[in-house]
Parts: sequence; C-alpha cells; structure tokens
Amino acid sequence: MAKKGSKSAKMTRVSPLKPGLRGASRLVQSRIHAGFRSATLSRQSMLRFSSSVLFALLTLAFIALWLGGHLPTMRDNLETFKQERLMAVGFTVERIDVTGEGRLNEADVRAAVGIYEGDYFFGADLKRAQRNTESLPWVDRAVVRRLWPNRIVVQLVETTPYALFQENGVVHLTDRDGMIVAPYTVETASLPAGLRLFTGTDAAIHAEEMTQLMEAHPVVWDKTKALTRYPSGRWDLTLIGGQILRLPRDETAKALRRFTAIDPQTTQRFSIVDLRLDDRITLTPATSADA
Repeated sequence: MAKKGSKSAKMTRVSPLKPGLRGASRLVQSRIHAGFRSATLSRQSMLRFSSSVLFALLTLAFIALWLGGHLPTMRDNLETFKQERLMAVGFTVERIDVTGEGRLNEADVRAAVGIYEGDYFFGADLKRAQRNTESLPWVDRAVVRRLWPNRIVVQLVETTPYALFQENGVVHLTDRDGMIVAPYTVETASLPAGLRLFTGTDAAIHAEEMTQLMEAHPVVWDKTKALTRYPSGRWDLTLIGGQILRLPRDETAKALRRFTAIDPQTTQRFSIVDLRLDDRITLTPATSADA
C-alpha cells in the first residue's frame, strides 16, 4: 500500500480488447456474414426450385387439358365469366338507332341487324350486321357502329332508282348498273321523276349507256317513255303518243338527228318511223285504232 504523500505508482493502460480477442471477434463476424450469405443463397435456390416445380406442373396440366380436349371449354367458360361480369356492371346494348330508312321498314332493318336491347355490348357482331343490312332491298351501303357507352347506330344509304326494267311481265326498279333494287309498285314513294321503262335482252345493263346517248337529243328523249333492246343490240323507242322509232344498231345518234330534222307535224301522222336504213326513212301510217 503506498504511503500518503508518496509518488503515485506508475499505471499502465490496458486495451479494451486484447489482440487475441480482436482476432476472435473478426472470426465470429466473418462466420456470421457467411451464414447470412448461405441463408440468402438457400432462399434463392429454394425459390428457383419452387418456380421450376410450379412451371413443370402447369406445363403438365396444360398438356393434359390439351390432350383431353378441354381447352376450348375452359376458354369458353372464361369468356362467359368475363362477359357476365361486364354485363353486370352495365356493358349492355340499351339503344339501337336506325337512320336513313326512308323507303324501308325499320322493323326489317332491325331484324337484319340482329342486335337487340340487352345484348352484350362488346359481343355485337358489327360486320355480320352490316352484311345482312346491305342485302336488303334499297340499301346501297350500311354502316353499323358502337356508340359508347350503350348504343348501336345503323346508318343507311339508300339506292337511287335509275330506271324501270320489265322482265316476264314484272316491272322492277334498277340502279345505274342495271341491278334490280326492288319490285315496282304504284305505292312506291319518293321515286325520281322521269324514269323510263326498259325491256328486252340485257336492257337493264345497257340502260345507262342508252340514257346518256338519248340525253344528247332532248327533243326525242323528252317524248320517250319506253325503250326496247333486241338481241342484235339495236333499240326501238316508244314515244308518249305511242309512236315507235326503229333505230339502227350502229350510228344511232345519226339516225336520231335525221328524225329531229323532219317536221314533227309530218311524223306524228305515222305509227312507226323506221330509221334502220341509212338512205331512207320508212313510215307506217297510223290506223284508226292507233289514233
């Protein structure tokens, strides 16, 4: 024991961690880190293994369903489930609007469209509806489209009648191409004025061609009510008063000019004016019955 007042004994500071213990600490820390890395690698390996097993099971299930022919059924069931869910939240057809059906019965148009209120909105077959609608008489073009969120709109462009065509005693309305639009009836509404009647072999097909030729001779065309085409390709004109002009197959325009050069007071006394020969005009007097 040091005496009071004596010089204090020399004290040596000792490190908190001796060199041997410091090395042991580093060893423990390295083993802990190694354990963490090992645990991490084990989890990743397990995840990869689990994923591989799951993928293999799904592949085997898919092959089994495919071989068993159940895939279409599953697809249909999923589609039905999706459709029912969407319809449940309001994706249904609530209105079908038809425009441009001046000569058509709207009920016929709706039946051709084949889409009805309450149908699945996204399931409406617009292409089929358009094809069916365009097959109706009077319909030249049709556009069927969805209008968000619940409407189907059908827009019709109607065919404009170009001529009347008589075949086997039945009169039809035709378009510019000679295609039959609909049967002609006296009740047919909104017909263009001045439609001429075409009869004979392929008369409807050649109606536009003959009409253009005749429009260049308005004096004759305004009096023409019917045109008859023969197998040779020539035409007869029937005028409003019943007079018949027999035209040649070739140089028809020249024959019409020859006719218009004659005094109308002279030609109106004849029931038939034959212009088929280039060097003469043959006239058939009108009988009392013709008069």
